[in-house]
Amino acid sequence: MVDSLFPSIETTVDDASPESRRKRRRISETAKETAESSEINQESLKRWRTNRVQQIYASKLVEALRRVRQRSNDGGKITSAAREIRDTADRVLAASARGTTRWSRAVLATRVRASLKKHKKAKLTGARKPRKDTAAERKRSKLPAVERKLKILGRLVPGCRKVTVPNLLDEATDYIAALEMQVRAMESLAELLAAAAPRSMLTRP
Repeated sequence: MVDSLFPSIETTVDDASPESRRKRRRISETAKETAESSEINQESLKRWRTNRVQQIYASKLVEALRRVRQRSNDGGKITSAAREIRDTADRVLAASARGTTRWSRAVLATRVRASLKKHKKAKLTGARKPRKDTAAERKRSKLPAVERKLKILGRLVPGCRKVTVPNLLDEATDYIAALEMQVRAMESLAELLAAAAPRSMLTRP
């Protein structure tokens, strides 16, 4: 009886305060985003750890490396060929992600940006080199340690310089899992090539 006549102050304040409702909404949205990101991370880890994805990547990498070798045999420099092999391995890795992540789309767009940059550099030959922005560097050095490390992580993951922290962590998790798969595939290819090399030497006339 008394409880029905005098409702609790806490309930009245909570129901009447829009700020408390916004806080509860933000907390629930954050919890939902965290749960969704954890599910995405688990799915990406499972995808990059499957043998099928590794085999598909290895076969595509071998085909791409054959084309690079043909171009290098036509008179290309060794340094440019080595750089192209590295870029080819990264592009095949990004293609294996099928453009579902920001880092894969950034890697696939690197060649277009590189060609445009090369064309622009040819136009600016002989021009004065612009000075570096030391003010931005000083501003970065004054950042807290966590923000500074997040900025470094954003530079390491392709296409993630200007993303939110949850998105950056999701992209970094997927990118690291993809790189681990790349290392496993390259190790398998190296073992196959090392095993096939003595046989080819024995079969030579």
